[in-house]
Amino acid sequence: MEMNTSEMAQLISENGHPRNRLQGSGKLPTSSWELHEGTEESSTTIFNWAGVAWILPLLGGFLADAYTGRFWMIVVSIVIYLLGLILLSLSMSLNRLRPPPCPTRVNCTPATQTQENVFYLALYMVAIGIGGVTPCLSPFGADQFNEDDEKEKQMKRSFFNYYGLAVAGGSVVALSVLVYVQETVAWGWGYAVPAFGLGIAFVLFISGLPKYRHQPPTGSPLTEVAQVFTAAILNAKVDVPADPGMLHDAKVQGKRNVLHTNSLRFLDKAAVIRQRDFIPSIQADPLDPEKRTSLKVSPWRLCGVAQVEEVKLLVRVMPIWIFSLMFMVHITQITSFFLRQGLSMDLSMGPNFKIPAASLTIFNSLTAILCIPLYNEYFVPLMRRITGNERGISMLQRIGTGLVLTTVAMIVAAVVENERLEVVREHGLEDQPAVAVPMSAFWLLPQYMIFGVSEVFVMIGQYEFFYDQAPDDMQSIGTALYMSNTGVAHFLCTAILKIVVNVTSNGGRSGWIVNNLNRCRIDKYYWMLAALGAANFVCYVVVARWYTYKKAVRQY
Repeated sequence: MEMNTSEMAQLISENGHPRNRLQGSGKLPTSSWELHEGTEESSTTIFNWAGVAWILPLLGGFLADAYTGRFWMIVVSIVIYLLGLILLSLSMSLNRLRPPPCPTRVNCTPATQTQENVFYLALYMVAIGIGGVTPCLSPFGADQFNEDDEKEKQMKRSFFNYYGLAVAGGSVVALSVLVYVQETVAWGWGYAVPAFGLGIAFVLFISGLPKYRHQPPTGSPLTEVAQVFTAAILNAKVDVPADPGMLHDAKVQGKRNVLHTNSLRFLDKAAVIRQRDFIPSIQADPLDPEKRTSLKVSPWRLCGVAQVEEVKLLVRVMPIWIFSLMFMVHITQITSFFLRQGLSMDLSMGPNFKIPAASLTIFNSLTAILCIPLYNEYFVPLMRRITGNERGISMLQRIGTGLVLTTVAMIVAAVVENERLEVVREHGLEDQPAVAVPMSAFWLLPQYMIFGVSEVFVMIGQYEFFYDQAPDDMQSIGTALYMSNTGVAHFLCTAILKIVVNVTSNGGRSGWIVNNLNRCRIDKYYWMLAALGAANFVCYVVVARWYTYKKAVRQY
């Protein structure tokens, strides 16, 4: 209970703060309203901040696995997170810390250097908090289940689905209640409320301390990785024996040791036993498993099979990581161009109410909330009967299905944007960006909802995959690897956007991306992303077929 409450409150805070501050409303920080930036500049701000925020989990995961443990990393990071939220609230509440309002969105007074400095200080404090919390919270929750107990093992699989449900639940609250507070009460309260909620969740999380199972830090896992590569290089000219039993078998008692696989055979050279690696001893035969002795061996010249296999795991997941990037490239459009489309359209919901543009994203989260239980209760049992797989479909098949759906969502988005531009031209609104286009923003719902379904497959699938396939001593890093996928994808979005702007505006042309959305050709941009998604999926299928899943046994 404490875990789910903490995760939901974190997501409420995360969706309710910098993402809204810079764009006026939304899920990631764009600076178009509050810092009065243009389309390209504000989109770049989104991608750069998110890139930093979601790459920092690699550092947080490393520190947790190596030194602090997951629990204390979560505690320290939430404190920093809270301080960042409080500073954000102050920066929105005090007139001297924010630029004057600019309802016309034309010739706006830019923020002063001091205002920008205070805001970005708060923003990157939040990023540091994200960097520590996100790689540790879900692995810490999964640590509460005993992998050797079949019942708890089944519960652990469901945990990742309901973890995703908590994520989506936090998003729904953030994109409805908090957006309403920000737009109708005050921006300062819009950040104070999630800070208060995160504080309550923090207390609840701490209260569960006596009940938690803790995985102790094991020292720097990167050192072990470096040892394997060093030993493999030093033994580059050594032949790998055909019998894996002839490799150095240095099992660690009390932990699950990864079994030998025949892939990436070069790394097996790190476990090849040579006579000179051992100090001579009476009745010791290093080539006979029954007569080996625990003699002094440099870990930089000879590594155990289990250690080598753990490094193989990290190497094998990297192609999956690379070809999962396009999913995040696609989904970040929700927090940039999708939102700008919504702001330009008719947001009426009946004669007397207008839905905030940021709240359109709620349909993405609601779709995920509805689909997660359906996936767990109906889809998995059905597919289990068909495939015989305990998960219904494999983790990589689950991710691949989501990649297809995101490409479909981009195609739908391109068609809808083309229709919006037709309406703009019909009503002569090309040079009136502040006037709402007479086309309901609810035309955007199909693309939001398809993305919601895709998240059930890709995001939860990636959570489970990178946790499950990481070595036991590196599961925070494994989760952080998934988080860093989000960060790198945001930087990739920045690069793609820059290339599109430069190429399409070459030779004095207006280009696809300009400050006036009604003069943009975002539809062509979406078609390009859909084409990239299709090509990426083909590559993903190739590397997924090559992948070998982890097999581990516990030594007693």
